[in-house]
Amino acid sequence: MKILIVEDDGAIVELVSLCLRVSWPDSRIVFTGLAQEGIELADKENPDLIILDLGLPDKSGLEMLKEVRAHSSVPVIILTVRDEESDVVRGLELGADDYITKPFRQMEFVSRAKALLRRQRAGDSGSPISLGQFHFSASRRQITCGEQSVKLTTTEGKMLYCLAQNMGKPVSHNDLSMSIWGEIPADAANSIRVHMRNLRQKLGAIGMQGSIMTKSGTGYLIKK
Repeated sequence: MKILIVEDDGAIVELVSLCLRVSWPDSRIVFTGLAQEGIELADKENPDLIILDLGLPDKSGLEMLKEVRAHSSVPVIILTVRDEESDVVRGLELGADDYITKPFRQMEFVSRAKALLRRQRAGDSGSPISLGQFHFSASRRQITCGEQSVKLTTTEGKMLYCLAQNMGKPVSHNDLSMSIWGEIPADAANSIRVHMRNLRQKLGAIGMQGSIMTKSGTGYLIKK
């Protein structure tokens, strides 16, 4: 496994690397303290996971995330001191799969990284699903309609796959949380709302406006 760490604090790089190597001793860790080099490494190295700081010296980590998401659905965990709700929402809106603030609990960090990679692999092994004239490839996390297509992040893909498997039936926030994270984090409801907004925007871009309905007090469902 290959992991890219984009962080300009050497002590944090060492700590994160140690945490990751305990769980994945054979992993190859690549790191940089610059966002622009991070963009280039994300393209060149094709990592399985990116750990991304936001306060980088050359440009914001959010700018890097936006550029990476333009061509890749690689799992991304933001690891930053910024704990304002606006920063969390912005990071998730731009396509981060998880958002962890510093100082962080090492065991929780590793657990969340494992959960993210686990759900990515689960999505990769899922069978393709047809939604009328639209087709969703879980392995590629891509929806196509004719010649149009849109890529989803790991979290968006897992969310859509869960809803599609329960087509016509409402799926609660708790059930979505368990499908996505394998647990129900304290901030699950807010995170799901942000990811759901992103997913709906992507679906709307290829003509699937209104395909995911909100059932007040119940959850979400995909219409048959």
